[in-house]
Amino acid sequence: MKNMLRFLLVSLSLLFTGHSYEFQDDLYPDYHNEVPQGNSVNSLLSPNFISTSQGYTVNEGETARLPCKVKNLHGFVLLWKKDGQIISVGQHIIDDDNNRILSESRTDGIALILRQVRPTDSGFYSCQISAPQPRFIQHKLHIRVKPVIQIDEGTEIILEEGSYGNLTCSILSG
Repeated sequence: MKNMLRFLLVSLSLLFTGHSYEFQDDLYPDYHNEVPQGNSVNSLLSPNFISTSQGYTVNEGETARLPCKVKNLHGFVLLWKKDGQIISVGQHIIDDDNNRILSESRTDGIALILRQVRPTDSGFYSCQISAPQPRFIQHKLHIRVKPVIQIDEGTEIILEEGSYGNLTCSILSG
């Protein structure tokens, strides 16, 4: 009872003397509805492409590497499509009978790798972010085929040094 009376007297004296207690904001940082710093902030941001759409020309039989780098990918999945058909979801390759298609995963995206490319691999490859509003980049892949040349047969030509001759050949493909 004595402590209660003392508290009441102190409170009344503060009230009549004009002193007041001010709330110290800096003592309670957790009560400000602030967004915490660090990885939590990145998860609130929408993903954006770092890579840009490109055109690539690769020789037949070589390896094509198509990049897809994304900033703030956390929690989203990348899809690779060829001419509109899904060929991979994340790192999982769909329907690759010859094991020529690979995906190379990194923290900032997935590169699509096509080994031993052939002319049928030419086309448009898109990397799509599986977000509520899907976005994509699109690479155009062109396969340069090896030329097939045929030298027309004819009579044998014998030339003297310094003289000119004509040979006829045809490009069959490439």
